[in-house]
Amino acid sequence: MQIYTGKPSSGTREKNQGMRVVLDMVKGLKGHNVTCDNFFTAYSLGPELPRELLQLQGRKLNSSTFAFSEDCTIVSYRPKMNKNVIVLSTMHNDNQVWTEREASLTLFYIIILLKVV
Repeated sequence: MQIYTGKPSSGTREKNQGMRVVLDMVKGLKGHNVTCDNFFTAYSLGPELPRELLQLQGRKLNSSTFAFSEDCTIVSYRPKMNKNVIVLSTMHNDNQVWTEREASLTLFYIIILLKVV
């Protein structure tokens, strides 16, 4: 475990600190779920996200849009008029979506989504 003691005395900011922290924390772990907030989201991820996940116009409130790849699922959830919550999971990657209200990923993260909204 590492303790954060503030900005280094050199004054230079660490790049990709969030990613480094997560990778350090999960090193050696298998079969565990890791949940992170927006601090741990890489800026470089933005351009890689499908535009459909980022668009709010024309989407109903409390709706979810899903994108699947071979090893992960991304869900974009719209809880409020001008709010978009994006959750990435490598634990849920089976393309299993029943309806927007019953999606397994949305149900799994419902408590987290309510806290970040």
